[in-house]
Amino acid sequence: MIKCWAKALGGCGDTQSREHYISRGLWQGNSITVKGLWQEEKTVGIDSLTAKNLCKTHNEILSPLDAAAKTIFQIIGELYRLQEVRQKLKPQKFWNVKRYRVSGSLFERWAAKFVVGSFYVLGKDKQWQLTQNGPLEPPLQICQAIFGRKHFEKPMGLYLAYDVGDRHYYDDAVRLATLFNPDDHGLVGANLDFKGFRFVMWLGGDELNTFNIPTDAGRIFGPAGSKLMYHPGDARFSMNKVLSQVLTFEW
Repeated sequence: MIKCWAKALGGCGDTQSREHYISRGLWQGNSITVKGLWQEEKTVGIDSLTAKNLCKTHNEILSPLDAAAKTIFQIIGELYRLQEVRQKLKPQKFWNVKRYRVSGSLFERWAAKFVVGSFYVLGKDKQWQLTQNGPLEPPLQICQAIFGRKHFEKPMGLYLAYDVGDRHYYDDAVRLATLFNPDDHGLVGANLDFKGFRFVMWLGGDELNTFNIPTDAGRIFGPAGSKLMYHPGDARFSMNKVLSQVLTFEW
């Protein structure tokens, strides 16, 4: 029997695929250290991070999302590299501002796909908050948005998490910490650390800022915790208060 979390959309193929729930293209080597998916960090072979949770047809449709995530991963790495180079130079009155543009909507869909794939592996005895169904049956509106058939409607979607005075620090890693509703313990999203950027992929029905949600990493999102920016636009990087680089998420 074919297992496919996108079966609610129809059009499943008759071949089971083995999906990388952590996108294979983000890393060049054969092994990675994974943090956030288990209680302790593990170094595992990248090809072992797969699950039979999509049919081949639906898995192939989503390949552009993995490509988009890889592009953003590489751009952020280049952004930090250039910042490090410029830090070693004498202060400038102005820099030749380097500007990067990436698709926020593709990255948002990839982040949701990442949460769905990881939840299937990690949440065998858990459920989705919106429907109370198991991990292999994500809510229809989430499936439709991941496959580009509709947009995520606020409050669902991608948020940038930040604190006042927050600074970006290079971290060559992707971490995931799942978030559960404190009332019914259903999955409502995940905290996603992506190469030094802190995002929240919200998949719950309630406004994210109406209650506090502690994460596995000890952070709190909500009125008492980090600030959240829905569909972030520009991330601006300065050197000695002089603008150096701009990363723009296009929606």
